[in-house]
Amino acid sequence: MLDLPDDLLRLEPGRIVYLSPLRSGPAAGTWAITVPLVPFSAADRFDPATFRPGSDGPEIIKTAIVGEFIDLPGNDLAALTNGTFDFPINPHPGYIDASIYLGGGHNPVDITRMEFREARSQYIDVVLHVAFDFTQEGVEIANRSAVFHANLQFERLG
Repeated sequence: MLDLPDDLLRLEPGRIVYLSPLRSGPAAGTWAITVPLVPFSAADRFDPATFRPGSDGPEIIKTAIVGEFIDLPGNDLAALTNGTFDFPINPHPGYIDASIYLGGGHNPVDITRMEFREARSQYIDVVLHVAFDFTQEGVEIANRSAVFHANLQFERLG
């Protein structure tokens, strides 16, 4: 079983999206985030034991933490600036529906806290407190927690 090292959990800039309440569907009026990981190498994308930093391959792993149905205030970055928001873990009401595709499975990710910083133009920095659950999908990676500093670009849909 792989203990996923921090050097495989480096983030690229991501997105934070507000989905207008005028949209149809259950996501209307909520927020979503996508935070890509820096790509890394593997001999076999389904075998975590072969994961390693770098881009020398032969396979390149490209994945992201994706969170949906996030209940945050407002509809723009001003409402988030300097705010800290705590969330329960799945399946408690109010949890963030989040996952990461890795090792052949869509693995749940509990995002338990989001600490937003000052917004700059259409960007905001956020500290994400997360817990990865790889055992639910039977992926040979040990469960672990992490704290990430992410830079997110704002978008509004619909």
